[in-house]
Amino acid sequence: MVITGQITTLSDLILTPAQDIARKCRVSPLEITAIVDIVCRAHFIHAPTLEELLSAPNLFGICTSGDVRLDAALGGGFRTGMIWEVVGESAAGKTQLALRMSLLVQLSIELGGLAGSACYLLTSGRLPTSRILQISQYHPLLVSSGQCGLDDIHTMPIPSIDFLVQTLSRLLPDFIERKLELRKTDSSIKPIRLVVIDALGELFHASGKTSTETLVQRAQNINDISTHLHTLSSKYGIVVIVLNEVVDAFERASNNEEDSTVGLTYAEQSKWFARAHSLPGEDRKEASLGLVWANQINARIMMSRTGRRRYTTFIHPATQKRQKLEDGHDTRNIPAEDTERLELVRRLSIVFSSVSNPGSLDYVVDSTGIISLEEEKPFEVANEPTTASSSVVPPLAMPNSQIAPLDIGFAEGESAVNDLYSEPIVAPDDEDGWESFWEKDEITEEMYLAASLDPDK
Repeated sequence: MVITGQITTLSDLILTPAQDIARKCRVSPLEITAIVDIVCRAHFIHAPTLEELLSAPNLFGICTSGDVRLDAALGGGFRTGMIWEVVGESAAGKTQLALRMSLLVQLSIELGGLAGSACYLLTSGRLPTSRILQISQYHPLLVSSGQCGLDDIHTMPIPSIDFLVQTLSRLLPDFIERKLELRKTDSSIKPIRLVVIDALGELFHASGKTSTETLVQRAQNINDISTHLHTLSSKYGIVVIVLNEVVDAFERASNNEEDSTVGLTYAEQSKWFARAHSLPGEDRKEASLGLVWANQINARIMMSRTGRRRYTTFIHPATQKRQKLEDGHDTRNIPAEDTERLELVRRLSIVFSSVSNPGSLDYVVDSTGIISLEEEKPFEVANEPTTASSSVVPPLAMPNSQIAPLDIGFAEGESAVNDLYSEPIVAPDDEDGWESFWEKDEITEEMYLAASLDPDK
């Protein structure tokens, strides 16, 4: 059975359907069912009682994101025992959020943290320590507490998928247990309460041709990784944040005849759990790693670049950083609350979550990490009192400054024509009227000659 059916573990035997094992091993499904029953009796699973669950230490906790509006959208903050996926394109702010969370988790429980340390797993590059120090010096919570720093951020490079599985199954649990043992004798040591993977999608960049075999192997690797992450988060009360990439989403024309027999295709279903729809064009990107990974996570947060800009005013009492505008003028002596900046606005959308409703908000990236923005109020025209003489409101004329450059000449010419024929031309009703009309609008001899010389016109 081990060789022909590739059933190597107890989980493979119990979780694989008996029909599939029987087909691989070329035996009867009844024989496989009997083997599974014998194994289940030999390996009895003890279900904990209610008394045991109540007496166990409470590892549940919520870590603040450092932003009030973002905490409200997340259902209070980042909860332990869950896998949070933060997906987005490059320069959307995923790493900024993860770096700030590695500091905020060190805060005491009274300040919204978990009084723990972070383990930051990097699939490429190095940990940007200078950026972490900048966030710790500028964020109000971190500055006032003085509890957070680089000493409680443990990092490890992850070069391959196999090494990640090895880390999650052996190295990281041993490290967590060692920290817990040291804490018994030294209360200043903080246990691991946050695990960040930056970024998981980079490990699955296959250089070879995609085939059924590679897709099956990828699904198996994703299943192994998610199983270890869920075990760590539930056993030790850890917040797991996994950064992921996006891919281009293409709309494919559906064939009604095929859809009636096959049912909903993956392309039609993925738009509801792999994309965001809060702004036009936001659904052009979708999360990578497919349906297998989407079934393993508890919440999906998508961060997008919108190309929009807004004037924002930030008040940071602890920051007296020298600022310069685009024209070079020094704003060091200007109060922080009086300095407006034109910031690049990004969009954060909660696609799905087990603890909160879907929602979206705008944010910008600054020295404190990310800051959410209030929703822009729609422009409202003041209602002027109407009188009897002004019962009919004339249509608003659009100025030429709002017209595309290539259409300005056409708009001005059309306006001149409209002014020329502002009075309607009324055809005469009798013969005398027609005679006076032709006498007034006499056709010259040059017009006759032009018509005779060019008969095509």
